[in-house]
Amino acid sequence: MSLDRRSFLSTSLGMLAVPAAGLAMPTLAQAASASSPAALDPILLLRKLKLRSDDGVMFWWLQGPKLGQVGATLTPLYTSSVGSIQRVRLLEDGGLELTHLEMIFMLDLETGEALDEWRNPYTGEVIPVTFNPVGPITLRYRADNSRVLPTEVGGTPLEATATSYPPIIVGDDVFLRDESVARVFTPGRKTPFEVNDIAIYHGSMRDIADPAVTMGEATVFFGEVTGWQGWMNMGDRPGSLTSRMVGRKCRNYADLPEAWRARLSEVAPGIADDPIGALDRPAARFER
Repeated sequence: MSLDRRSFLSTSLGMLAVPAAGLAMPTLAQAASASSPAALDPILLLRKLKLRSDDGVMFWWLQGPKLGQVGATLTPLYTSSVGSIQRVRLLEDGGLELTHLEMIFMLDLETGEALDEWRNPYTGEVIPVTFNPVGPITLRYRADNSRVLPTEVGGTPLEATATSYPPIIVGDDVFLRDESVARVFTPGRKTPFEVNDIAIYHGSMRDIADPAVTMGEATVFFGEVTGWQGWMNMGDRPGSLTSRMVGRKCRNYADLPEAWRARLSEVAPGIADDPIGALDRPAARFER
Protein backbone atom coordinates (compact mmCIF):
# COMPACT_ATOMS: atom_id res chain seq x y z
CA MET A 1 0.00 0.00 0.00
CA SER A 2 1.56 3.27 -1.04
CA LEU A 3 1.70 5.46 2.03
CA ASP A 4 1.24 9.17 2.47
CA ARG A 5 3.30 11.46 4.71
CA ARG A 6 0.72 11.73 7.51
CA SER A 7 2.43 8.94 9.38
CA PHE A 8 5.75 10.60 9.95
CA LEU A 9 4.58 14.13 10.64
CA SER A 10 1.53 13.61 12.78
CA THR A 11 3.16 11.10 15.10
CA SER A 12 6.85 11.74 14.67
CA LEU A 13 6.92 15.53 14.44
CA GLY A 14 3.97 16.24 16.69
CA MET A 15 4.60 17.62 20.18
CA LEU A 16 8.02 19.02 19.25
CA ALA A 17 7.54 22.37 20.96
CA VAL A 18 5.90 22.75 24.36
CA PRO A 19 4.20 25.97 25.59
CA ALA A 20 5.91 27.73 28.45
CA ALA A 21 4.47 26.99 31.88
CA GLY A 22 3.52 30.61 32.32
CA LEU A 23 1.25 30.38 29.29
CA ALA A 24 -0.42 27.08 30.06
CA MET A 25 -0.73 26.82 33.83
CA PRO A 26 -3.27 29.59 34.57
CA THR A 27 -5.68 28.09 32.06
CA LEU A 28 -5.23 24.59 33.45
CA ALA A 29 -5.68 25.75 37.01
CA GLN A 30 -8.98 27.38 36.11
CA ALA A 31 -10.20 24.25 34.33
CA ALA A 32 -9.83 21.73 37.15
CA SER A 33 -9.24 21.49 40.86
CA ALA A 34 -5.89 22.80 42.03
CA SER A 35 -5.57 19.65 44.11
CA SER A 36 -5.04 17.63 40.92
CA PRO A 37 -1.34 17.50 39.91
CA ALA A 38 -2.27 16.87 36.26
CA ALA A 39 -4.34 20.04 36.17
CA LEU A 40 -1.27 22.10 37.06
CA ASP A 41 1.27 20.27 34.90
CA PRO A 42 1.26 21.03 31.16
CA ILE A 43 3.83 18.28 30.58
CA LEU A 44 1.49 15.64 31.98
CA LEU A 45 -1.46 17.12 30.11
CA LEU A 46 0.36 16.84 26.80
CA ARG A 47 1.57 13.30 27.48
CA LYS A 48 -1.77 12.00 28.74
CA LEU A 49 -3.71 13.47 25.82
CA LYS A 50 -1.40 12.58 22.92
CA LEU A 51 0.51 9.61 24.33
CA ARG A 52 0.54 8.19 27.85
CA SER A 53 2.42 9.19 31.01
CA ASP A 54 3.65 5.69 31.92
CA ASP A 55 5.35 2.75 30.20
CA GLY A 56 3.08 0.87 27.83
CA VAL A 57 1.54 0.55 24.39
CA MET A 58 -1.28 2.38 22.64
CA PHE A 59 -2.84 2.56 19.19
CA TRP A 60 -4.14 5.35 16.96
CA TRP A 61 -6.39 5.23 13.91
CA LEU A 62 -7.11 7.95 11.36
CA GLN A 63 -9.42 8.01 8.36
CA GLY A 64 -10.45 10.58 5.79
CA PRO A 65 -10.11 11.71 2.18
CA LYS A 66 -6.92 12.49 0.31
CA LEU A 67 -7.51 15.23 -2.26
CA GLY A 68 -5.52 16.77 -5.07
CA GLN A 69 -5.44 20.56 -5.26
CA VAL A 70 -4.70 22.58 -8.40
CA GLY A 71 -5.30 26.25 -7.80
CA ALA A 72 -8.46 26.39 -5.66
CA THR A 73 -9.97 23.22 -7.19
CA LEU A 74 -10.05 20.06 -5.04
CA THR A 75 -10.27 16.59 -6.57
CA PRO A 76 -11.00 13.61 -4.28
CA LEU A 77 -8.43 10.86 -4.91
CA TYR A 78 -9.01 8.10 -2.35
CA THR A 79 -9.71 7.53 1.35
CA SER A 80 -6.73 7.00 3.67
CA SER A 81 -7.20 4.46 6.45
CA VAL A 82 -4.36 4.65 8.95
CA GLY A 83 -3.40 2.49 11.90
CA SER A 84 -0.45 3.10 14.24
CA ILE A 85 1.12 0.85 16.89
CA GLN A 86 3.03 2.82 19.55
CA ARG A 87 5.07 2.09 22.67
CA VAL A 88 6.20 4.53 25.37
CA ARG A 89 9.23 3.86 27.56
CA LEU A 90 10.07 6.37 30.30
CA LEU A 91 13.70 7.40 30.73
CA GLU A 92 15.60 8.02 33.96
CA ASP A 93 16.15 11.68 33.04
CA GLY A 94 12.39 12.32 32.95
CA GLY A 95 12.10 12.05 29.19
CA LEU A 96 10.67 9.21 27.15
CA GLU A 97 11.19 7.14 24.04
CA LEU A 98 8.32 6.62 21.60
CA THR A 99 8.52 3.73 19.15
CA HIS A 100 5.84 3.60 16.49
CA LEU A 101 4.93 1.64 13.38
CA GLU A 102 2.33 2.98 10.98
CA MET A 103 0.42 1.43 8.10
CA ILE A 104 -1.90 3.17 5.65
CA PHE A 105 -4.40 1.53 3.31
CA MET A 106 -5.98 3.26 0.33
CA LEU A 107 -9.75 2.80 0.11
CA ASP A 108 -12.24 3.40 -2.68
CA LEU A 109 -14.00 6.71 -2.11
CA GLU A 110 -17.48 5.29 -2.72
CA THR A 111 -17.39 1.67 -1.53
CA GLY A 112 -14.73 1.90 1.20
CA GLU A 113 -13.10 -1.26 -0.18
CA ALA A 114 -9.31 -1.54 -0.05
CA LEU A 115 -7.64 -0.75 -3.39
CA ASP A 116 -5.15 -3.03 -5.15
CA GLU A 117 -4.70 -0.45 -7.90
CA TRP A 118 -5.51 3.25 -8.20
CA ARG A 119 -6.45 5.31 -11.25
CA ASN A 120 -4.86 8.77 -11.26
CA PRO A 121 -7.68 11.15 -12.29
CA TYR A 122 -5.16 13.72 -13.58
CA THR A 123 -3.20 11.41 -15.88
CA GLY A 124 -5.52 8.42 -16.35
CA GLU A 125 -2.69 6.06 -15.37
CA VAL A 126 -3.59 2.95 -13.36
CA ILE A 127 -0.97 2.42 -10.64
CA PRO A 128 -0.55 -0.76 -8.55
CA VAL A 129 -0.94 -0.26 -4.81
CA THR A 130 1.85 -1.76 -2.69
CA PHE A 131 2.24 -2.19 1.07
CA ASN A 132 5.01 -0.05 2.61
CA PRO A 133 4.93 0.42 6.41
CA VAL A 134 6.54 3.46 7.99
CA GLY A 135 8.87 2.42 10.80
CA PRO A 136 9.30 1.19 13.36
CA ILE A 137 10.80 4.56 14.31
CA THR A 138 12.03 5.46 17.82
CA LEU A 139 11.83 9.11 18.86
CA ARG A 140 13.14 10.73 22.03
CA TYR A 141 11.45 13.40 24.13
CA ARG A 142 13.30 15.35 26.84
CA ALA A 143 11.89 15.84 30.34
CA ASP A 144 10.20 19.09 29.24
CA ASN A 145 8.61 17.30 26.23
CA SER A 146 10.92 19.04 23.77
CA ARG A 147 11.98 16.77 20.96
CA VAL A 148 15.39 15.55 19.87
CA LEU A 149 14.86 16.52 16.24
CA PRO A 150 15.41 13.74 13.69
CA THR A 151 17.62 14.33 10.67
CA GLU A 152 16.46 11.28 8.73
CA VAL A 153 13.64 8.75 8.54
CA GLY A 154 14.14 5.26 7.11
CA GLY A 155 17.44 6.35 5.62
CA THR A 156 16.02 9.47 3.93
CA PRO A 157 17.40 12.90 5.07
CA LEU A 158 14.98 15.55 6.31
CA GLU A 159 14.68 19.00 7.86
CA ALA A 160 11.80 19.58 10.27
CA THR A 161 10.30 22.13 12.64
CA ALA A 162 7.12 22.05 14.72
CA THR A 163 5.11 24.19 17.13
CA SER A 164 2.73 23.20 19.93
CA TYR A 165 0.31 25.83 21.18
CA PRO A 166 -1.18 26.42 24.66
CA PRO A 167 -4.31 24.37 25.30
CA ILE A 168 -7.77 25.77 24.66
CA ILE A 169 -10.12 24.75 27.48
CA VAL A 170 -13.87 25.39 27.45
CA GLY A 171 -15.76 23.65 30.23
CA ASP A 172 -14.58 20.05 30.21
CA ASP A 173 -13.24 20.18 26.64
CA VAL A 174 -9.50 20.54 26.12
CA PHE A 175 -7.91 21.06 22.69
CA LEU A 176 -4.22 21.01 21.77
CA ARG A 177 -2.96 22.21 18.39
CA ASP A 178 0.29 21.09 16.78
CA GLU A 179 1.69 22.36 13.49
CA SER A 180 4.65 20.80 11.66
CA VAL A 181 6.72 21.60 8.58
CA ALA A 182 9.21 19.24 6.96
CA ARG A 183 11.34 18.95 3.84
CA VAL A 184 12.24 15.38 2.91
CA PHE A 185 15.19 14.92 0.54
CA THR A 186 14.14 11.76 -1.27
CA PRO A 187 16.81 10.48 -3.68
CA GLY A 188 15.76 10.93 -7.30
CA ARG A 189 13.41 13.86 -6.66
CA LYS A 190 14.27 17.17 -8.33
CA THR A 191 13.03 19.14 -5.32
CA PRO A 192 12.46 18.17 -1.66
CA PHE A 193 9.12 16.65 -0.68
CA GLU A 194 7.50 19.38 1.44
CA VAL A 195 4.89 18.77 4.12
CA ASN A 196 2.74 21.11 6.24
CA ASP A 197 0.65 19.40 8.94
CA ILE A 198 -1.86 20.45 11.57
CA ALA A 199 -3.21 18.13 14.28
CA ILE A 200 -5.86 19.19 16.81
CA TYR A 201 -6.21 16.78 19.75
CA HIS A 202 -9.36 16.76 21.89
CA GLY A 203 -10.04 15.22 25.28
CA SER A 204 -11.81 15.64 28.62
CA MET A 205 -10.14 17.85 31.23
CA ARG A 206 -11.84 15.84 33.98
CA ASP A 207 -10.35 12.63 32.55
CA ILE A 208 -6.85 14.03 32.07
CA ALA A 209 -6.78 15.71 35.50
CA ASP A 210 -7.53 12.44 37.29
CA PRO A 211 -4.26 11.32 38.96
CA ALA A 212 -5.24 7.67 38.37
CA VAL A 213 -5.40 8.20 34.59
CA THR A 214 -2.15 7.66 32.71
CA MET A 215 -3.58 7.49 29.18
CA GLY A 216 -6.42 9.89 28.58
CA GLU A 217 -9.18 9.35 26.05
CA ALA A 218 -8.41 11.40 22.94
CA THR A 219 -9.59 12.14 19.42
CA VAL A 220 -7.79 14.10 16.71
CA PHE A 221 -8.49 16.12 13.58
CA PHE A 222 -5.61 16.01 11.12
CA GLY A 223 -5.03 18.09 8.00
CA GLU A 224 -2.03 18.48 5.75
CA VAL A 225 -0.75 20.07 2.55
CA THR A 226 2.10 18.34 0.70
CA GLY A 227 3.66 18.08 -2.71
CA TRP A 228 2.66 15.28 -5.06
CA GLN A 229 3.95 11.91 -3.91
CA GLY A 230 6.53 10.35 -6.20
CA TRP A 231 4.58 7.13 -6.83
CA MET A 232 1.75 9.15 -8.40
CA ASN A 233 3.99 9.93 -11.42
CA MET A 234 2.82 13.56 -11.62
CA GLY A 235 6.13 14.87 -12.98
CA ASP A 236 6.23 18.68 -13.10
CA ARG A 237 2.45 19.05 -13.06
CA PRO A 238 1.50 21.99 -10.77
CA GLY A 239 -0.54 21.25 -7.67
CA SER A 240 -0.44 19.62 -4.25
CA LEU A 241 -2.14 17.10 -1.96
CA THR A 242 -4.28 17.73 1.10
CA SER A 243 -5.87 15.49 3.74
CA ARG A 244 -8.86 15.92 6.05
CA MET A 245 -8.88 13.15 8.62
CA VAL A 246 -10.28 12.26 12.03
CA GLY A 247 -9.20 9.58 14.47
CA ARG A 248 -8.98 8.21 18.00
CA LYS A 249 -6.43 6.80 20.43
CA CYS A 250 -7.12 3.20 21.53
CA ARG A 251 -5.95 1.04 24.40
CA ASN A 252 -6.05 -2.26 22.52
CA TYR A 253 -5.27 -3.49 19.02
CA ALA A 254 -8.81 -4.92 18.84
CA ASP A 255 -10.16 -1.36 19.21
CA LEU A 256 -8.73 -0.33 15.82
CA PRO A 257 -11.31 -0.37 12.99
CA GLU A 258 -12.28 -3.91 12.05
CA ALA A 259 -11.86 -3.32 8.30
CA TRP A 260 -8.33 -1.98 8.82
CA ARG A 261 -7.37 -5.02 10.92
CA ALA A 262 -8.83 -7.38 8.32
CA ARG A 263 -6.80 -5.74 5.54
CA LEU A 264 -3.61 -5.92 7.61
CA SER A 265 -4.21 -9.64 8.14
CA GLU A 266 -4.35 -10.04 4.34
CA VAL A 267 -1.21 -8.11 3.41
CA ALA A 268 0.97 -8.54 6.53
CA PRO A 269 -0.26 -11.48 8.65
CA GLY A 270 2.97 -11.51 10.67
CA ILE A 271 2.31 -7.97 11.91
CA ALA A 272 -1.40 -8.64 12.48
CA ASP A 273 -0.61 -11.75 14.57
CA ASP A 274 1.93 -9.93 16.76
CA PRO A 275 1.45 -6.14 16.40
CA ILE A 276 3.41 -5.24 19.53
CA GLY A 277 6.27 -7.55 18.58
CA ALA A 278 6.43 -5.78 15.22
CA LEU A 279 7.77 -2.70 17.04
CA ASP A 280 11.09 -4.53 17.43
CA ARG A 281 11.49 -5.32 13.72
CA PRO A 282 14.05 -3.49 11.53
CA ALA A 283 12.71 -0.23 10.12
CA ALA A 284 11.30 -0.25 6.60
CA ARG A 285 13.07 2.04 4.15
CA PHE A 286 11.24 5.35 3.72
CA GLU A 287 10.62 6.37 0.13
CA ARG A 288 8.28 9.10 -1.14
